[in-house]
Amino acid sequence: MFQYAYAKALESKGYHVKLDISNFETYKLHGGYQLDKYNINLPIANKNELKKYQKGLCKKILNRLKITKIDLIAEKDLSFDESLLSPTDDNYIFGYFQNEKYFLNIKKSIATSYCIKKNFSSYVENAKGLIQKQSNSCSIHVRRGDFINSANSSIHGSCDIRYYQDAIKYMENKAGEISYFIFSDDIAWCKENLKLKNAHYMDNNDKKLPHGDIYLMSLCNHNIMANSSFSWWGAWLNKNNKKIVIAPKRWLSNKKLEEKSVNIVCKDWIKM
Repeated sequence: MFQYAYAKALESKGYHVKLDISNFETYKLHGGYQLDKYNINLPIANKNELKKYQKGLCKKILNRLKITKIDLIAEKDLSFDESLLSPTDDNYIFGYFQNEKYFLNIKKSIATSYCIKKNFSSYVENAKGLIQKQSNSCSIHVRRGDFINSANSSIHGSCDIRYYQDAIKYMENKAGEISYFIFSDDIAWCKENLKLKNAHYMDNNDKKLPHGDIYLMSLCNHNIMANSSFSWWGAWLNKNNKKIVIAPKRWLSNKKLEEKSVNIVCKDWIKM
């Protein structure tokens, strides 16, 4: 979603942009490629168009071997790089672009793009009705799963129970009585550890798709995020002008990466 928003920002500046989604052919996490569930309109690059970029090979090697001379631009780190908004033509650009500064000037356009274009599932429709019945609601996103395995924990890490306890306490001091809607890939852990009144655990036997839960989080009055782009977008797409968004102060457990990720959380959100 960040990558598409960045691409739209380039398009708004007059660039002709195409998306490369070829990596999703083997990407299985979260059900694979799901962006087409939204109202997106950028064209997709075909295999012939991608051939000249020889992905996976270093630009220097390509040039040394006198293979098609091309321009590859890689995001240096997770900090905002203004130069990426004015690249030269005919570049292959790759990165995460996890900063709203890349697309803040087209915020309305991005919000429109991220409207779901197909009918909602019965799970989403039922949950939507329940959320809208509440006078004061707050989503809580708890991401565990892939974030707590040994391979990822040294990079991402997961928010501990103390973070959620502090966030809930702050939220209730500011917003009063709240109905909570808990979204997680480990609902059993949430039920055992989050001791909440007026809690709705978003669990069902049907297959859930990510865009449905992002939409539901955006419907809540307020949001308590995990260190995850999943709940980042749920909070960002929340249209409540008086929303309170709480995000973890530390986004990544890796110290060097963390130093460059401090601006992932929007400036008007509360860090804890």
